[in-house]
Amino acid sequence: MTQPVSPVTGSLLTRVKSRLYLRSRRKATHLLDGHYASIHRGRSLDFDDLREYVPGDAVADIDWKASARAQTTLIRRWADERRHRVMFIVDTGRNMAAHSLGGDLKRDIAVTVTGTLGYLAVRHGDEVGLIAGDSSTVRARPFRSSEAALERMLRDIHDDSSLQSPVSSTEALLDRARATLRHRSLVVVVTDEIDLSERLEAQIVALSAQHELVWVEVLDADPTAMVQGQGRVFDVDGEWQMPSMLRDNSRLRREFAEQYATRRERMRELLEHRGVSVARIGRHEDAVPQLLRALKARQHARR
Repeated sequence: MTQPVSPVTGSLLTRVKSRLYLRSRRKATHLLDGHYASIHRGRSLDFDDLREYVPGDAVADIDWKASARAQTTLIRRWADERRHRVMFIVDTGRNMAAHSLGGDLKRDIAVTVTGTLGYLAVRHGDEVGLIAGDSSTVRARPFRSSEAALERMLRDIHDDSSLQSPVSSTEALLDRARATLRHRSLVVVVTDEIDLSERLEAQIVALSAQHELVWVEVLDADPTAMVQGQGRVFDVDGEWQMPSMLRDNSRLRREFAEQYATRRERMRELLEHRGVSVARIGRHEDAVPQLLRALKARQHARR
């Protein structure tokens, strides 16, 4: 079941900060800050290390002598001396007005994820940008390094996601990113659980070759189970409501679980193969721990 979007007063970024600085989360927040600072690499005059070539890398970065010794094409990487850019690609279509696995609105989790990583970026002096939208409209906000700009991005995410929004299309957002992102960036994709199509696979391969990619999945509610406090379950793409006789059918629940596991495994294999860090978040309280795990994995992958 979904709920209509309710108006929100006050600063969304302030709400994100209050979640970050709860006493029980101070250690996790400190770790988030440290892992964020250590995952970036950029270009300077200081050589850092070598890695294998992937499609999309600049030919000028190939170390031909090292490649000859290793008998594989190697790319030079350089220590960073410049401001970083973090691009958030956020689904604000109708799907994000639905409930997550834990009963929170997916839209609210998207705000928390973007606000948390965006705030870390801004406090490090980095720039944040936004590509958000649905199957009908894609909007972009340019890179900025202020909390005021981040607040406007969070407001876009919150206000644009409703039951009246067009259906979601993460693929349309990724197409915009591929067309407009000219310089290597940290790209954070925030979406719900989607099927892995050929088009989506090609987009992930291209973006992960050209940018540092973090994939944040907001987990769907189980349509065969009732979420506490909800009276019914229906499809956000229409008005179809699941009859209780189907929801309570053990065979249906088993088949759904098998199909879900297959879809998730296909996505996991692709993202893991491409070196993409993944955070899967089902409830608000999981956001900081899952983001910490994803950043930690990103840091280790860069070594």
